[in-house]
Amino acid sequence: MNVLVIEDEFRLSDMLRDYFSGKGHAVSVCSDGHDGLKTALSGQFDSIILDVMLPGMDGFEVLRRLRESGNHTPVLILTARSSLQDKLAGFEGGAEDYLTKPFDIEELEARLSVLAKKCSYSADMSRLRFGDLTLHRDDHLLQNPKNDLSVALSAKEYTLMEYFMENAGQLLSKEQITVRIWGYDTDVSYNNEEVYISFLRKKLSYLQTDVRIETVRGGGYRLRKL
Repeated sequence: MNVLVIEDEFRLSDMLRDYFSGKGHAVSVCSDGHDGLKTALSGQFDSIILDVMLPGMDGFEVLRRLRESGNHTPVLILTARSSLQDKLAGFEGGAEDYLTKPFDIEELEARLSVLAKKCSYSADMSRLRFGDLTLHRDDHLLQNPKNDLSVALSAKEYTLMEYFMENAGQLLSKEQITVRIWGYDTDVSYNNEEVYISFLRKKLSYLQTDVRIETVRGGGYRLRKL
């Protein structure tokens, strides 16, 4: 999980970075609203922990500008402001969750795990996201925004990649894939399936992505992150 923490209390942000880094997650920290917004817009994050009372730009304004830009990274507001009015402002501004201080770090971790799942695909349903990949549904373009590389997919390649990204991390049997791509009444052999998976693997290699199509012996295939 790749987490962005926008928090001006240094002891708290250091504690969050140490805790989540210790769990194997990547953590970036910003201490003011302007820097936090810039980082959120320029990076690929699974979730954002956002304080409200920030120097430069408050958290509600950061959230508003983030959503206006089209960025749908799940946001958890973490703040001492616990009034119903503040909570409503957070949710109406586009936050997925709201947790008040003081808090239990294990509860925060559990909530972030739920939010991170939402990053497997964009809330903008014209795109799917997993790892550092973005699949554009309108033009069948597969992109790695981190290095600005992209490739066009054929109709079958697109349908196959879409199926993998919709079920990222899950084992998909050869039968499931064949039915999804070619339909129930088909004479297509598993060799055809393997050919298209090979095509996708070559394109993933070109994109220099951290996403792989893993072969599970006797089981099928799984899309996973390194």
